[in-house]
Amino acid sequence: MPITDPEKKRIAQQARLVMRICFKCGCRNDIGATRCRKCRNPYLRLKNRNLGVKK
Repeated sequence: MPITDPEKKRIAQQARLVMRICFKCGCRNDIGATRCRKCRNPYLRLKNRNLGVKK
């Protein structure tokens, strides 16, 4: 069921896409994190935010 309200869609995308991923363990972290909350590894990447149709 698609979300039609633009404000609700923005909130949902913020919750699902704005985070950092640990290179070592793959844990999801807060966007402001400097270290992984699970393994304390300092190497984090931004989550891939490309939205599109799955092939």
